[in-house]
Amino acid sequence: MAGTHTTTDEPSPSVGRFTALRSGQFRLLMGAGMAMQLGQWIQRVALLWVVYDITGSALALASVNFLADIFVLVISPFVGPIADRVGARRLLMASALSQAAVAVVIASAVFTERSSLTLLYVVSAGFGIGQAINNTVRNVLVYDTVGRDLLRNGLALNGLTGNTMRVIGPSAGGIIVGLRGADLAFAVQAVLLVTAVFLVAALRSQHTPVARRSSVLVELAEGFRHVKENPALRISFVITILTGALVYPYIGFMPVFVRENMGGTAIEQGWLFSGVGIGSLVGLWYVAAGRGGERSMLWSGAAYMALVGVFAQMTSFTPALICLVFAGVVHSVFSTLNQALIQLNADPAHRARALGLYSMAGGIQPFAALVLGKFIKAYGPSWPMGVACAIATIVTLILAIRSTRHARAAPAPVAA
Repeated sequence: MAGTHTTTDEPSPSVGRFTALRSGQFRLLMGAGMAMQLGQWIQRVALLWVVYDITGSALALASVNFLADIFVLVISPFVGPIADRVGARRLLMASALSQAAVAVVIASAVFTERSSLTLLYVVSAGFGIGQAINNTVRNVLVYDTVGRDLLRNGLALNGLTGNTMRVIGPSAGGIIVGLRGADLAFAVQAVLLVTAVFLVAALRSQHTPVARRSSVLVELAEGFRHVKENPALRISFVITILTGALVYPYIGFMPVFVRENMGGTAIEQGWLFSGVGIGSLVGLWYVAAGRGGERSMLWSGAAYMALVGVFAQMTSFTPALICLVFAGVVHSVFSTLNQALIQLNADPAHRARALGLYSMAGGIQPFAALVLGKFIKAYGPSWPMGVACAIATIVTLILAIRSTRHARAAPAPVAA
């Protein structure tokens, strides 16, 4: 039964922090993920630079970000059913190839000085669709390449490389754009994506296509029903929606915090972004040992939400940076465990669909940011973001306390 799944805070047995790397298949997948994520960060820096260079408009920047993010909400629910039909490996290859083609088109347009705002909007939408597919399918393939017992370890190592790319990528993109121009940055992204395709092609995925008689919409409805009937999955989805709606939007308002609260510049902003990534490397070291379950996820999530709320009140750069480093530590524990628990608590037949719905739940962020943006414009950034984080923290703390009490009251498992 779907509702019988339970969570555990017990670590996977005898897991070293690099155990998943013993799998050659996982190493291929991790290499492909590194190439894709590095290219994604380089592309984001270059795309925003070109948009602002053409328009000089903050509204145009917001529109480009919205077009990229909205497809996470629209496309993600369908990724799971499609992956079940065509195979996760094939879907990831097709997505990477399509993004590479888009990168070549925009690189050519920028090089020949034929880029337009309309083309940049289309390109942003194309990259957004690719990101929605890649994020879900890569997580499906982590499970396939390392198995259930090493899932936490595999996701943590995947997160370690992703956060490393988050630290390296924006700097690399800025250097490339500054020395040569955005056209070279897009060309580099295309090369990285093609490299990822070759690595994914070498995978022997166990996620094989399944013949389906029902429609994609019917399968999607089955995925929703599975989440609804599974208490452990419901908790993960509630937390994902809370974070996307009330906490993550602070990222898009970082220039406001830096300029209005701290009187800083783009340099300080770059350090604050990197601070979260640096902290994440520390937190993922904990998860890589196979530690943590639902209680760890909820407590670390509450700590992350509270720290973001504290950051929103700060007026000095150094304390703000330290706060975000600590936020990065607990966020990496929270987000990685949440992804792992969704895969561990979902039935194997619904796993890909559950991950797609998880990505969709996080896609509420662009809409929430529009609402928060109105309050921030009227009242400044501190108290609107502080209130939003306080609400999220209180709800998560309630869930964490309930989960802890339930775990203490539950009888010890009896060996079969």
